[in-house]
Amino acid sequence: MSGLPSADVAVVGAGIVGAAIFHELADRGLKVTAVDAHRGGGGTTARCGGVVRAYHDDPVLSDRSLVGWRYFRSFAERTGVDVPFQSCGFLYLPALDRAQYAQAETARIAAAGAPAEWLPPHELTRRFGGLVRGDACGAVWEPDAGYIDADETVRGFLLAGQRKGGRLVEGVTVRGPVRQDGRITGVDTDSGVVRARSVVLATGAWTPSLLTSWGVPHDLWTQAIQVDLRLPAAPVAGHPAYMDDIHDLNGRPHPDAAGIYVGHPTGLRTPGAGHQPLDPQHSARIRAAAARRLRWAGDSRACGGLRAAECYAPDTRARVGPLVGDPALLLATGFSGGGFKMAPWAATEVLRHLTSTTP
Repeated sequence: MSGLPSADVAVVGAGIVGAAIFHELADRGLKVTAVDAHRGGGGTTARCGGVVRAYHDDPVLSDRSLVGWRYFRSFAERTGVDVPFQSCGFLYLPALDRAQYAQAETARIAAAGAPAEWLPPHELTRRFGGLVRGDACGAVWEPDAGYIDADETVRGFLLAGQRKGGRLVEGVTVRGPVRQDGRITGVDTDSGVVRARSVVLATGAWTPSLLTSWGVPHDLWTQAIQVDLRLPAAPVAGHPAYMDDIHDLNGRPHPDAAGIYVGHPTGLRTPGAGHQPLDPQHSARIRAAAARRLRWAGDSRACGGLRAAECYAPDTRARVGPLVGDPALLLATGFSGGGFKMAPWAATEVLRHLTSTTP
């Protein structure tokens, strides 16, 4: 193959963020080509729990997640592809000194349309005392939050984008940017050149090494994430998705396996991307942290899990937009483990930048 079809926009990476961007641009009539070295969604997205909720300790992230919450709950209407949304609710336990802020932010996102309520300690105990224990200043409860299958969602975005005129090229590795007069005019792949007015890097954990190899300064790094599947000794009914900022826990139920995913930060920077084997020592840390908060965790047993790498940014607000000095190269990465629920926001933000700079 001597070359690939030219496009208005070349999207490098077809995980959840790249796939959402691909669909959004095709939906708005842009000529877009998405290129992925593997099968779309086969990177970190394949190790993602697909949790969709609104509340964050940072209002900027809450607003971005609200976009995703609305989008994923009406995915079929927006894309023409049916991927069921699984409502299980979301319980957030803030740090002990964040109660006042959490109450105010809960009220704000509720006013914005996402059902949410603040549970003071006595109400938390009344509703969820059979699941959680330990110190808490209260909790945020989102009854309409939940999760959506990550792989099906990515394939849905990609299918819908192709139906709307986008071109998906899988199994093709991007070797570097193509420049003319110092400006990026496409990407060079091992199957030829994709000419494009703009290039969007939605390459997740591959982004730091990719930018470094291109000679582009950045502040991103790759960090390992691990989520273990734990099987309670007895069935746990009505378990919500959850996050605990006191014990650094997060997860969601896995009804098909009669288990519950439990994640705990590794804090481990890693030079590579892609899938990784579970770390038994970190699994022990996950179990210990979970046992301090979740009543069922102490007697639970391990049943595998998910470990991969994710792209992190210092302020956790991601990097979505053009690089300084080169408006033809845009980033959509650095979500620090929270990219799934923010993918629809990232797609609209990339579209905004592209249409505001397109002659």
